[in-house]
Amino acid sequence: MLIAKDADGRLINLTSIRNDHSDLLHRLREKTHYCPVCEHPLDLKAGSIKILHFAHQKLKSCRIEHESESDYHLNGKIQLYLWLKSQDMVQTEMERYFPEIMQRPDVYTDTGQRKIAVEFQCSSIPAAQFYKRTSQYKQANIEPLWILGAKNAVRLSSSTFRISPFQWLFVKQGPEILGPPHLLSYCSSLQAFLLIEHLIPFSKQVFTSIPSVKPIRHITLSDVSPQAVPSPKNWIQWLNLIKMHRLKPHIHLSGELKSLQQTLYEKKQVPLSCLPSEAFIPVATGYLFHTAVYVWQTKILLFIDSLSGHSVFRLEDAVNEMKRDRHIVRRDISHMKHVSIGAPVRAYLEALAQRGLIAKENKYSYRKTADLKWSQNQEELLKRDNDLLCKR
Repeated sequence: MLIAKDADGRLINLTSIRNDHSDLLHRLREKTHYCPVCEHPLDLKAGSIKILHFAHQKLKSCRIEHESESDYHLNGKIQLYLWLKSQDMVQTEMERYFPEIMQRPDVYTDTGQRKIAVEFQCSSIPAAQFYKRTSQYKQANIEPLWILGAKNAVRLSSSTFRISPFQWLFVKQGPEILGPPHLLSYCSSLQAFLLIEHLIPFSKQVFTSIPSVKPIRHITLSDVSPQAVPSPKNWIQWLNLIKMHRLKPHIHLSGELKSLQQTLYEKKQVPLSCLPSEAFIPVATGYLFHTAVYVWQTKILLFIDSLSGHSVFRLEDAVNEMKRDRHIVRRDISHMKHVSIGAPVRAYLEALAQRGLIAKENKYSYRKTADLKWSQNQEELLKRDNDLLCKR
């Protein structure tokens, strides 16, 4: 905590005070400071290592939930506060308390058009707490801006990230509701934002993306809002993920993969490693499925494959196949605008139409035009993976 009240009710802001200000620290230690929310006395923490801050005394409870703060978090709050304060804002405050909703964001700012509560989250909190705080800010007509501590971002390659269910809470839709989402994070050590855009899920937690590092001193608040990002033409990382799937041994399988494996052996006599290339098509709204891309797309391919030649089917038929399958799990998007699972299914069918497997009859109907080739030749499949993506 960086804000406290003195005995006269005046607010003390530690943002600009450092541990080496010995005279000022001595005067601060001589006085008692209180929590602006619960009025309990606070301890002044001024060690040689950790950044100067206030903390609730042990066994003292507060009306709002508070977490222990690391230096990484405290420094980030200060940097974000000073960054917003340097811009043309109507008002910017550190740790302002809103009694009507019992919330105290890390930083509050009023741009004149938007009232924003900045929450720099560096530790995990329950999803229920995230939703509660978000709802309360909106109730007070304040826009919550959740920023993930970038140290928690797990980077698997230059453009591939592992995103946990907790980190997924920070993901937001882009400027186009049917476009790929993004995640905003900040690193207080580097003093830079890490904006992870164009998130496309390959599996439950592995996403490809377009990441960019934006030093805080070079940008403004509007610069951390994502712009419309064109689909990347280089799908090297996506192809690498397909190759890893094909070459790794499929031994310890989840329930959904065991079920799919059994279906493939019974109907097509192929293993999981030899799924058709058409089962790995990146879809912008694919995030609506928590299930891996190659699982839900294979289920649609099996449905189309079961149809007789030149049969016509509706978008609704394919969507219902997804709804009936207990292994197809939807991702939690409670914190985002509602998008129907018809969106990724339709986008996928459009991609299959571009590749000649089906033809579009009208807005909601398709016709089967070719039989899908099922192969066990890994070399042939890897070549087809590359050819299929290069057609995008």
